[in-house]
Amino acid sequence: MRELIDRRAGHGVSATYAMRPFTAMARLVEARWASPGVRQLVNVFYRIKSWELLLRNLLGARNRELTEQRFCEKPFEHFESTETGSVHLCCSFWLPAAVGDLNSDSPRDIWNSERAQDIRRDILKGSFKYCDAELCVRIRANSLPTVAQAKQNPVHQRIIENKITRLDSQPTFFNLSHDRSCNLACPSCRTRKIAFNEGSAYVRRKRIHDKVVGAFLDEATNRAFTLQVTSSGDAFGSRIFREFLQDLDGSKFPNMKVWLQTNGVLFTDKMWSRIGRIHGNIEYLYVSIDAASEATYNITRRGGHWGQLLKNMEHLSPLCRQSGIKLQFHFVVQQANYREMADFVEIGRRYQVDSVHFMKVVNWGTWTVAQFEEVGVWRPDHAEFAEFLRMLSRPIFDDTIVSLGNLTQEHALAKRRYSMAH
Repeated sequence: MRELIDRRAGHGVSATYAMRPFTAMARLVEARWASPGVRQLVNVFYRIKSWELLLRNLLGARNRELTEQRFCEKPFEHFESTETGSVHLCCSFWLPAAVGDLNSDSPRDIWNSERAQDIRRDILKGSFKYCDAELCVRIRANSLPTVAQAKQNPVHQRIIENKITRLDSQPTFFNLSHDRSCNLACPSCRTRKIAFNEGSAYVRRKRIHDKVVGAFLDEATNRAFTLQVTSSGDAFGSRIFREFLQDLDGSKFPNMKVWLQTNGVLFTDKMWSRIGRIHGNIEYLYVSIDAASEATYNITRRGGHWGQLLKNMEHLSPLCRQSGIKLQFHFVVQQANYREMADFVEIGRRYQVDSVHFMKVVNWGTWTVAQFEEVGVWRPDHAEFAEFLRMLSRPIFDDTIVSLGNLTQEHALAKRRYSMAH
């Protein structure tokens, strides 16, 4: 087993890939049927995935030098709700272990559940065994703070020195991901358009939404926290999130920061006006585009509208600069679009964005294992891997606005291999 895992890791095919069929099944189940019995099956999946990560990490198939003597604050601050009701202390793909179920438990009890405390304890030990080191952007980019650096924050210093796992404080970061509704049907994310606007599926998701909001966001407060909407679908393509943002009164939460994540097509000037009460709270606007040309956009962003997107960006870009909102363009790298990575940086420059962020595509259940291996152009055994590295070796990726996230190691390899060519 050790040899199998090491061999796969060495060739860019980790044990995580072996779990992709189960991930696919779980994601499709989540999207279509969320009955109590199926929710239980999905929770079993998360437990299996967690044990798979534990086994792989214990056998040494991860870069220990990237996590030893490091600290991650996310399990001590982060609360992510999903549409099945499972709660995670980070992105559910980076840290798949669920810490509770909103269908049966209260959000406040989940925050300090036994599993939540186990994960925090593991971070304090420096193990990170619950984390997927191949997908986590911070681990891959070697950007986790050292314990000494983390202690410069008084809150983190208290947690580290006293080994605190049960928190008196509430979460300071909420990622509302309990609705996958979206106006697009990107092949990297789904096989069909998903829109829960009525019926039992809508009611279930709205119940989860109301439970989270009721527990943490129901009363006006000066408490500082961040609200991200959403990493599961589109902030405006979802009825639940769209109405929530339109009704949200930022004056009741003067220290609330809002991070909006959207494909940008529905974020028109009219929509901007409708969320007027949180204009002063918006800190980040993330726009997922995944292309630098209309032809590629029509492949990677199925159901989108390139012309409308660019029109909206023409309107939003100056508004962001005037309002102090940080504008970030996202590009999920895959075989269909990697040749446009450099051109995408140029688009970011044109719209004067604060950053252009690249990341590896994740299989959300839309591809078979074989198909995903073909999509994953960053894999060393991919037929176009050398061409991909040549793209990454271009000087434009050294621009300060570029963030390569979990492609950082591939970028370093590309520069070593091809830097003399430029």
